[in-house]
Parts: sequence; C-alpha cells; structure tokens
Amino acid sequence: MLQIYRNGENGEIIRGIGLSAFIHNENYYETIIGVFEDGTIDCWGWVNFEEFKTKVAEGWVVTEVPKGARISCHHLYYGNSTLEFYIEIDEFVKEVEDTIDRLQGKQTVAETCIQAFARFLTLPTEENKSSLRAAYNAIPKHLRIYVLGDMDCKDSAIITCIENTEISQEFLEMFKRNYEWIWEQLN
Repeated sequence: MLQIYRNGENGEIIRGIGLSAFIHNENYYETIIGVFEDGTIDCWGWVNFEEFKTKVAEGWVVTEVPKGARISCHHLYYGNSTLEFYIEIDEFVKEVEDTIDRLQGKQTVAETCIQAFARFLTLPTEENKSSLRAAYNAIPKHLRIYVLGDMDCKDSAIITCIENTEISQEFLEMFKRNYEWIWEQLN
C-alpha cells in the first residue's frame, strides 16, 4: 500500500492509495493501481469503480500471471513468470472497494469486524458469532491476518471465536484483556 496524491480540477489535492497489480496489455506489467478518495481509479486509464470491475472482467487488470508468460516490472525485471502465489482477483476488487470507503471516511470492513468481535466478546451469542463470521469473511482474504493488528497471532482470537462451538469464559476474558484497545477505539 502506497500513499499517493493527485491534483483535482480546481487544484485541490485528492488523496489516494496505490495497490500493486498487473496490467495485461499483451505482456503483463506490474504497476500501481491508483485508488482515490473521489472514487476514481487509475489503471492505465481513469475509471470509476463500476468501470474498474469491467476492466477486471475483461482481463485488463489482473493479479495472476500464467506461468511462463512475459512479465515486466519496469526497469527492474523483464522475463517469464515463475510466480506461484497470487491474490485472488475477486479479493483484490474487494480491497479496492474498501480502500475507496476508507479514503472517503466510511467504515471499513476491518472496522466492522472489530465491532463485531467486541460485541461477541461482550455477549457471545450465536447471532453475534454469525455476525462476526460474516464481518470477518467480508475482509479480503489476503488481509485477514492483520485485523487485530498482530501479525504474529494472525487473528487467531477471531478465528477461535468463529470456529469453535463453545468458547470458555476464561478465553473470552483473556481476549478482552489482550485486545482492550478495541474498547478505546470504539468509544
């Protein structure tokens, strides 16, 4: 993720975030997709979010390069792809949409998940567990390990809550202590 900016029509500065992806223009070019707070997206041409989804559907913006295809990382690398792991394109589209929401000051999917986690810790009902599961699954898969801000634990507290049938009061209290910053953020 890269902080970027551009000038608007009246000279105002429009904030943005750059996300890495590939443009498929005969070969595959690693590039920064510019996502801006006004909802515009630069993917080697300016589009809105709906037009961006069309670019994705047409294969112009991709996150996966077929093995052996020509790939260029502008002046850094040019050769045949040997990459093995990719972010799923549908998950990347979810990240772009959530990035627009964040830039526009709207609630992000991670913030929604943190609120659902706090509700579940306070009142561990099946309804709250279901809401937590839905909120966690709304986060792009490749970003799910960062929701609680601890890469070492990889959101194990949330996963424990949504995957286990019964959560002991001891675990709930431990999670409340370990993530007490959540209540400060929510107030």
